[in-house]
Order: sequence, then C-alpha cells, then structure tokens
Amino acid sequence: MNGLSETELFREGAPSCQVYVDEEGEWYHKGNRIFRQDILQLFYEHMVPDDKEGYLIRWQGRECRVDAADTPFVVTRVDAEGMRGSSPESIRLTFKHLEETERLDPDSLWVGEGNVLYCRARGGLFRARFSRPAYYQLAQWIGEGPETGQFYLETGGRRFPVKT
Repeated sequence: MNGLSETELFREGAPSCQVYVDEEGEWYHKGNRIFRQDILQLFYEHMVPDDKEGYLIRWQGRECRVDAADTPFVVTRVDAEGMRGSSPESIRLTFKHLEETERLDPDSLWVGEGNVLYCRARGGLFRARFSRPAYYQLAQWIGEGPETGQFYLETGGRRFPVKT
C-alpha cells in the first residue's frame, strides 16, 4: 500500500477516499490492494452508513466515501453456539478482516440477486454478504417448509423465514 496517507484520504471536501471494496471483501486504494490489518481495522471502526446504502469513513472530524461492489462486510465463517438436537442455540459469524465476531440475528437473513445470502451486521447498521463457504456452512440448518416451500433457518428452537 504505497502512498496511502492520512492527508491523502481525508482531504477537506474529498467526496471519495479513493478506496474500493470488491465483492469478496478485498480493499483497494487507487487500484492497489490494502494488506495492512491495522489500516483495515481503522476503516471498519470508523465506518458509518450513508443515506444511500453506501459507506463513509468518519475520522478526526472528516469523512470520505468508500466505493463498494456490494458491501465491505463479508461473512467468512459460521459457527454453532450450543446445540439443541440438530440445530444450534445461536450462530456466531466471523467476518473477513475483522477480529471480533458477532451473533447472527436470524430475523435479518435474506436472499438477494444471484441467490447471494445476506444478513444485517453491527447492530443492524450494515448489510453483510455471506461468502460461498459460509453460505454452505449455514445451509446445514436451513430447511424448506413442505406446505409453503418457504426456506427457514432453524436456531434457538425456532424457525426463522429466509426472506427473498
């Protein structure tokens, strides 16, 4: 990440951070992949949603826009927390580039375009996209109602519909 500086990212009135996040959650600045975990952590810690389903980084009284192919939050791993029969009591999500995990809100699951699975993350503020491996991990607890054909996630002794 040569040349990425605080001054360059947070110029007064700059509409864009010149940062792009691809569909897989990889971050780039001016076409160069960002590898430094401390910089990515800073971006995530200071990210806020804008009013148009986009993303801003607010830091030290300044802000700039992050461009994303989809969402900067990508679920890379799904883990059961306790089991009740064949379904988990709750489900823990791991995100690409983030050290902290969080519990899935099963009411927030939906399937978007191209059969991509999403949920809400960070207190419901952001969309999170499931990577293909995480989708397959979660799929072991997804069933289909025989009467309705509606898919549901079974967790905590309840069935939560997966919205479309």
